[in-house]
Amino acid sequence: MTFGDLPLHDAVLSAIHISWEADRCDLRVQPVGTRSHVLVFEGFTALEFPKQDPWGPSSSINVVRESQRGCFEIELQSGDVLRVQAPHWSYSEEASK
Repeated sequence: MTFGDLPLHDAVLSAIHISWEADRCDLRVQPVGTRSHVLVFEGFTALEFPKQDPWGPSSSINVVRESQRGCFEIELQSGDVLRVQAPHWSYSEEASK
């Protein structure tokens, strides 16, 4: 599966956790009709998380894309575009607590 094929349209972005020491960024998302998942970026070199809400407030995802190799974009329905530069990503169901 490619990054752009992830089933994240209308998923809610509920949390972001960054481990500076481990060069790891975890995004907790709640896809429609399923359990929470974690989108993990490992070895990140740049992060951009604007919160300007140009289209109005929303924490739901509109679209995800890899704009260039290793540059991942998560466009929220607020109009904000989150950007992560990293060589590796993974997507999996969040482990139960």
